[in-house]
This record gives sequence, structure tokens and C-alpha cells, in this order.
Amino acid sequence: MVPALILLGILVAIGAWLVWPRDDAPEPTAHRHVHEDIDYSELEQAEREVQEAPDEDSVRDWGPGAQKPPIA
Repeated sequence: MVPALILLGILVAIGAWLVWPRDDAPEPTAHRHVHEDIDYSELEQAEREVQEAPDEDSVRDWGPGAQKPPIA
């Protein structure tokens, strides 16, 4: 009976550890904290630069997942 209660206590502790909310959870954004404001004027300027670019090569994707150009 005692080993079963110990096992049950361990399982409950593990379950609580997995589902209990934490304050130090990782931010869902890339290096931007939730309390920081978005600079919409800078964002609009970057979008204008991309839309008004003369060709694709003048505006390259530098964000996450961007492929690096092959080394010549």
C-alpha cells in the first residue's frame, strides 16, 4: 500500500510540474519582450523600402529561415 502511495505522489508531482504555469516561460517573439511597444513607423518604412525596391537582389531577406547565398 505504501509503495503505491509513493508512486502516486511522484506521478502527481511530475504532472503538476509539467502543467503548472511558470513566470519564466520563453517569450513568443524574437528577442522582444511582451511589454515593449512595436515601432510602427519603422515597420512601415521597412515595408515601403521592400515594395519600392528596384529588384529582388537589392532587398534580401535577412530574417529567421533566410537562406544564405552560395559562396562564389
